[in-house]
Amino acid sequence: MNLPKVSVVIPTHNRKAKVVRLIESLMKSNYPNASIEIIVIDAASSDGTYVEVKKNFPLIHIYRSDEELWPAASRNVGIKISSGDLLLFIDDDNLLDVEALHHLVGCMVSKVDVGICAPLMLYSGSDEIWCAGIKRNMVTSITTFLHEGEKLREDLLPPFIESDDFPNCFMVRREIIMKEKIAFDEIAFPINFEESDFICKIKQLGFKAVCVTKAIDWHDARRSSQTGFESELRTYYFARNRILFQRRYTKVWEFALYIVVFNWVIMSYYLWTILSKISNKRITIIKSYLKGLRDGIREVLMNSL
Repeated sequence: MNLPKVSVVIPTHNRKAKVVRLIESLMKSNYPNASIEIIVIDAASSDGTYVEVKKNFPLIHIYRSDEELWPAASRNVGIKISSGDLLLFIDDDNLLDVEALHHLVGCMVSKVDVGICAPLMLYSGSDEIWCAGIKRNMVTSITTFLHEGEKLREDLLPPFIESDDFPNCFMVRREIIMKEKIAFDEIAFPINFEESDFICKIKQLGFKAVCVTKAIDWHDARRSSQTGFESELRTYYFARNRILFQRRYTKVWEFALYIVVFNWVIMSYYLWTILSKISNKRITIIKSYLKGLRDGIREVLMNSL
């Protein structure tokens, strides 16, 4: 039987130990190694990532950029140099179960209406679910991670869960992105919402996105006690890109309601989160968040004129 070739695209920056751990888990997969192409995009790491990967895994592809690429650009490089029938985009802070690729590929082979599939994502080192798919309210912009916090009970989960979106790790058919010329938007969404934008493009073509619950992934995901606002740049793009994403994928009345009402409710919540949970650089982080809001609204207005 001719199995589809899977290209695994891994963006990384200064996380040598994590990317090595992920590669090792991929090489233990029960999916034939001859049908797996591992591509690491090293975005100007200064911790010796390129040398370490080259030395320990001489047969995999590693692309070294001399400038720091953001996730969208890194994944686009991976698309260009990959050759697989299926592409798995996965962040470097993951571990894949030995059977995960087998189950993901099985879904893509058996379900022609599925364009995107993703594993069931657990918190690292546990059987607690982080994400079994996402539901997004297009008016409020609020997302819900399905089954988050539940203990894994395979007998209680359906084999496939349809989803609006996926973070962190997902598989896509190469023929779709080549035929439709789909890529990650490096300008609008260099980081934050780049995955959501990409998946929405696939779904707009009529394809489904599903979580394959037998495919298991462990992710170093943040707990609810962590804010995700430690980086000024990430905070800026988090605020800006939410507005751009909402404008791109909502109806006019939905966006109007969001920008007039819910944007400010969400802003108040995140400002309170920053003030109450961040001890260092909180004023700088707040300024980054407000600048992102301002620039997001400005870009929407400029493109509407």
